[in-house]
Amino acid sequence: MINVIYRMNKTTLILLFILFLSITVFSQKTQELFISKEFSKAYKKQTRAYNGESGVNYFVNQVDYNIKASFNPKTRVIDGTEIITYHNNSGDTLEYIYFNLYMDLFKKGNARDWDMGVSSDLTNGVNIKQIIIKNQQFTEKEYYNNASILKVKLKEPILPNSICKVQLDWDFIFPEKIKIRSGQYGEKNFFIAYWYPKIAVYDDIVGWNTRGHTGVQEFYNDAGDYNVELTVPGDYTLWSTAILQNTEELYNSKYVERIKRSKTSEDIIHIISQEDREEGKVLKKSKKKTWKFKSENTPDFAFALSKTYLWDATSVQSGEKRISINTAYKEESRDFKDVAKITQDIIRFYTDSMPGIPYPYPQFTAFNGGGGMEFPGMVNDGDSYTLDATKYLTAHELGHSYFPFYTGLNEQKYAWMDEGLITFFPQIFVFRTSKENEPFFRNRILYYNQSAASFLDVPLMIPSDDLSRVAYRTQAYSRSSSAFYELYRLIGEEKFSKSLQLFTERWHGKHPIPFDLFFTFNQVVGEDLAWFWKPWFFEMGAPDLTFGDLETRDGKTFITVNNKSGFPVEISLQVIYTDESVNTYRFSSRVWKDTNNYAVEIIGGDIKELRLDYETTPDAYPENNIKIILK
Repeated sequence: MINVIYRMNKTTLILLFILFLSITVFSQKTQELFISKEFSKAYKKQTRAYNGESGVNYFVNQVDYNIKASFNPKTRVIDGTEIITYHNNSGDTLEYIYFNLYMDLFKKGNARDWDMGVSSDLTNGVNIKQIIIKNQQFTEKEYYNNASILKVKLKEPILPNSICKVQLDWDFIFPEKIKIRSGQYGEKNFFIAYWYPKIAVYDDIVGWNTRGHTGVQEFYNDAGDYNVELTVPGDYTLWSTAILQNTEELYNSKYVERIKRSKTSEDIIHIISQEDREEGKVLKKSKKKTWKFKSENTPDFAFALSKTYLWDATSVQSGEKRISINTAYKEESRDFKDVAKITQDIIRFYTDSMPGIPYPYPQFTAFNGGGGMEFPGMVNDGDSYTLDATKYLTAHELGHSYFPFYTGLNEQKYAWMDEGLITFFPQIFVFRTSKENEPFFRNRILYYNQSAASFLDVPLMIPSDDLSRVAYRTQAYSRSSSAFYELYRLIGEEKFSKSLQLFTERWHGKHPIPFDLFFTFNQVVGEDLAWFWKPWFFEMGAPDLTFGDLETRDGKTFITVNNKSGFPVEISLQVIYTDESVNTYRFSSRVWKDTNNYAVEIIGGDIKELRLDYETTPDAYPENNIKIILK
């Protein structure tokens, strides 16, 4: 009887042990973390693969724009005609076509994420004057405008793997006072974005992406070729995301030569100085000018114009290409005169160090408008309060040319995929070039710790367009960058960079989802990092390290560090002795892979105090990071 009970207990223990192992193994597989129905469908259809690559049935549609438009700075009316060539590369027959009218953010009565009051900038929105699709004209009764989405029921469907021609004629009034990512800066300076109707993305995840734009969440676009002609008064200078095609028609010869020289020189060339502005001979005389631009395989087009801004230009080698750099700025700006040189340094760093990827567009232009907003090869930046802040703002917004533009990320759904990454890795550039003696990433960690474990701190896998305005910023910038910071410390700079290189190689010009990023990192690191992804990206909660017992075993002293939440973060333990000497112990976040308690052996004399670093390690509850031993 005793033997039987023993065997039963032994069998039970073995079974429990096997069950424990199976649960442990299960929880360590990224493939078996929670995957939404939309993502699961994509894997079943083999448009995506579980190794982080696009699948055998993957498709991405292309949208080419041929636009002719005019802008009147006095009335602020933009009037345009666009002919779109839509490449339906999917295997689906499209019965409808959807357009993003991002400019309808300013339409009276539309939903917005904040109150704009009764501003005169609120208008009747985009005026659609004509729609022609496949040579068939549509009346106003045949399309539907809801929020910022224009829906058209096609008279003839767009067949799989076919091309469709679309023409839209439209106009709208550009806002004068409200500045959201673009705007009017003074009487004679404009940064103009989201100014033309864009075909929405049709992808392998949800089909047509028809979530309207309400202000906070950003954008999701297919790439394509742009051929744009912009007509403005003859005394305005233009810059854009695309390459100017008719320089010699517009500028007087002295300035043509300066522009040409800047494209091959690493000297800072003052294309337009204050003296040049005062002389008034930069442009050839005419009442109106048409500026012609072209770009290839880009997801958007923005432009800026000014009668007063100064213009510096230079270039820098990035991989096999020479990148043209332009800065347009107001004379009184403190740091913008240095932005061209700063940009050279940033592009060199991104190309050669982190992430080690050549800059993806032929040019970069920084316009001294307001705030900080990114476009392919162009940014709209305000003035910063310190030189380091200027470096970071420039590096951050320039970094968006990689993520989301070159990689085609869906900012509407997963803003952290680009904002988190480029809140993190530009900090490395600033840290390595700063004259300040701040610990790396300290300010961002302190900022995250304030919101960590609050109502605003939600898992990264919750779609961005389901969040409030404040929770969005906490998720997209703060929690995400802290997660990437800890990942960087876990796997090291070489593997972090190689992961981003492979991810970019696989997904440039396509539309990756979070799991594509996870699987790619797993492959480069050579380990399934589900134990890291799960808490940081899928779960409620926040990092929380604290102390357990101080004890002596076999003549050795140990302090147990407890990970109360299970979020993997590096341990940085400071031991202060009674003689005021200090020892610091550091342990990788890998120690939390299989346990929530870690015993640290302490070497030295009498211990006065123990401290867990919460200034360079994320921790939602810093008040429990100090343990007094001797008073």
